[in-house]
Amino acid sequence: MIDLANESALITGASRGIGAEIAKTFGMCGCKVAVNYLQNERAAEKTISAVEEVGGKALAFQADVREEEQVNRMVESVSTKLGQPTILINNASSPIISKKLGKTDWSEFILCFETAIKSAFNCASAISPLMRKQRRGKIINIISQYVFNVPPIAMATYITSKHALVGFSKSLAVELAPFGVQVNMISPGLTETDLTSHLSETIIQASAQSTLMKRNAQTSDTASTALYLVSDLSNHLTGVNIPVCGGNVM
Repeated sequence: MIDLANESALITGASRGIGAEIAKTFGMCGCKVAVNYLQNERAAEKTISAVEEVGGKALAFQADVREEEQVNRMVESVSTKLGQPTILINNASSPIISKKLGKTDWSEFILCFETAIKSAFNCASAISPLMRKQRRGKIINIISQYVFNVPPIAMATYITSKHALVGFSKSLAVELAPFGVQVNMISPGLTETDLTSHLSETIIQASAQSTLMKRNAQTSDTASTALYLVSDLSNHLTGVNIPVCGGNVM
């Protein structure tokens, strides 16, 4: 079994969905987990309960990760209560805006960019100096399968922001590698969470049938991949993307 007993992880957007499942999976392996949330404290508490049920330790930390000062205060608090983070999972995501370009405002692009890129930048800027001093650390940025194949129509804001996150991830990997810090990406396929709850059953089933595995991704699929990337099993990987999408990306 993978042992994360000496690790402390900050997971953004961890009150539900993929982030909550990653928190639970890490907690099961002994990791001390900081559950970041924006507004839904009740959902964050459910994540903490799930971590504790499998024998782990977790605490909730409210912060808007788009705001630098809030991130800095959160990281300081996490370091005091759980130890300096050795793992960062940038998972926070804005609601998917389903609009064709002709009906999309630039402000909607900015919203997606701030949630995907500014939040990852703020968190990495706050935590990477601590990792550099320790000369070790693992950062994972959650992307999307649609960055690496034909994107669906009317999702330009979301897709564009995720493309930018790929470039940021690779640049950060190059910069931090000399300090023993790894930066990798996971690109889930369509995963049935509240982020995709607005999609019709027809679209969900069509997505499942389009994969080689004939099913959509589960939150546990991404969480298991994240566990691999933060473990010693992946110590020679950096700057890579793992598509968790049933064969839709090869």
